Amino acid sequence: MITRRITFFVDDEGLAAWRLNRLKTLAGYFRSVTIFCNLSQRKQASVEHPMRMMSLSIKPGDLCQLLIEGSDAELASLVLTVFIDEHAILLSGGKKSAPFSPSEHVNLPFPTCIHRIQNTTNDKHSLLAEFALAVSLHESATQESLFNALYKREGVSSTCMGNGIALPHILSPEVSNVHLLICTTQSPLDWGSQRGDVSRVIGLMLPTPPQREQIVAFSGFSQQLLDEHFCAYLTENQDIDVIETIILHALNTPTSL
Repeated sequence: MITRRITFFVDDEGLAAWRLNRLKTLAGYFRSVTIFCNLSQRKQASVEHPMRMMSLSIKPGDLCQLLIEGSDAELASLVLTVFIDEHAILLSGGKKSAPFSPSEHVNLPFPTCIHRIQNTTNDKHSLLAEFALAVSLHESATQESLFNALYKREGVSSTCMGNGIALPHILSPEVSNVHLLICTTQSPLDWGSQRGDVSRVIGLMLPTPPQREQIVAFSGFSQQLLDEHFCAYLTENQDIDVIETIILHALNTPTSL
């Protein structure tokens, strides 16, 4: 089964009923199934049912995807990408998605240093060490002290959130900025938890004391990780630019649930 995804933000004009009907018509030309996913609202519906799509509470600024599955999904995605590009803010789609900068579309209310690791084969111990090293290059703290803090936190209880997500996190007086790790794994990674293996690791380091807006954003984000649908958006998407956009968007709208 061929699967393609088109990722976009709804623009200020929204998606009027005539646009949804046009989307239904275009999708109907293909043998693939097209699902409209409102990632911001955690809702989805087949584009074959415009009335159900109307119930998705689509609003300007919502982060959305078209999920296309079927034998001609590749061709369908090319056509539907053109439509989305005309009526929304296209992030990625088509046969091959060009890299884009998530920070150009989502801005957090506080400075954040983002570290990305793609398709890692590291174990948990080595991955935490790599995160500590990446942060130490931007701070006066040493890799050893940051790793020890992460390792100590894991000793209290596993930071596996379930649904394939781990959230290693610490507050540290040794960092002056917020650091966010976004990591995908090549294969499921044992995180030492009965909640199962993980395929996405989202690491957080916050300065001590953290700002109120940082606490609000990250506490709200951790609550969203309890939602299996939100976790599925992170684990089912393979494009790290899209994954980062989903995370930044969730951090920017912590009260969206």
